Amino acid sequence: MQKGDFRGTRLFKQKGKESVLYETLFEQFYKSAEIKGRAVDTLRTYRHHNKYFLEFLCYKTGKNNPTCEIIDFELMEDYISYLQQIKEIKNNITINSYMQNVSPVIKYGFKKGYIYKDFQFPYLKVQETFKEIYTPEEIEVLLEKPKKSNFVEIRDWAIIWTLASTAIRATELRNLIVQSVDLINRSIAVNRTKSKKPRYVPISTSLCEVLEEYLEVREGEGEGYLFPTVFNTQMERSTLQKQIKRYCNERGIEKCSLHLFRHTFITNSVNANVSPLILKRVTGHSTLHELNKYYNARLTDVVAIIDDVAPKINKKQQYFKNKK
Repeated sequence: MQKGDFRGTRLFKQKGKESVLYETLFEQFYKSAEIKGRAVDTLRTYRHHNKYFLEFLCYKTGKNNPTCEIIDFELMEDYISYLQQIKEIKNNITINSYMQNVSPVIKYGFKKGYIYKDFQFPYLKVQETFKEIYTPEEIEVLLEKPKKSNFVEIRDWAIIWTLASTAIRATELRNLIVQSVDLINRSIAVNRTKSKKPRYVPISTSLCEVLEEYLEVREGEGEGYLFPTVFNTQMERSTLQKQIKRYCNERGIEKCSLHLFRHTFITNSVNANVSPLILKRVTGHSTLHELNKYYNARLTDVVAIIDDVAPKINKKQQYFKNKK
């Protein structure tokens, strides 16, 4: 072909990179997560944190409908600064939580081709702290039967007994139904779990008696929630947390974490030499590594065994004493 000859129209042009609104990306991700069966609480968490990230994108770009292609490592560092300085969030664990809950959306956007750069998220370093579990004395106070006999008091008492005796997760507890409880075979069927794998949780004779007494007060049908609100609806997580905080504080216990019952149960089980394999089946952990994170050895427990493993002074009689 000579210079100046007409070449015609090119049939196969290089496709340009697609510019997609971040809101569009999130809704596509959310729909995909729903199809995959992500837990309702997980989906709610994604939407909650997406609101803050979208607010940041609008602040950063000055646009009401920012697009995805600007998202990269440097932008995520700016997001950390935004959370620290504008939102005044000083806790690194909280900031990392914000990052962790937008990272699946961003990774999804990269796979779809909406975000051009793949990158590692700039998580902040966190200093681990001791997690003080409930002491035996505190557990004894919490398990004492309430003087009031109304539905709410008996329900909350039964909830505390269940948390302390089974290490069940808060979400699992909220999804239990009446027919989940088998008092004859002393077990609870946990069908809604974090791992999506149902399991049976054994219950002690004491918890069995507590649940039997509670069910007489609760009444209701087999398909109804085991621990409902006074309107016979499922308890929201925030409501459960509020009730347990009130219950603990009224008994003079400052600790009021739902998850701390799980830490306490696992720690006490390990100290009682319960097989890790059996314990893992009870708690629903997928691996021993995950289970290990919940063991919180108290200083008194460590001191109690140190003399058995540490070197000892040779206390042989000295025949030659120093002169005064």
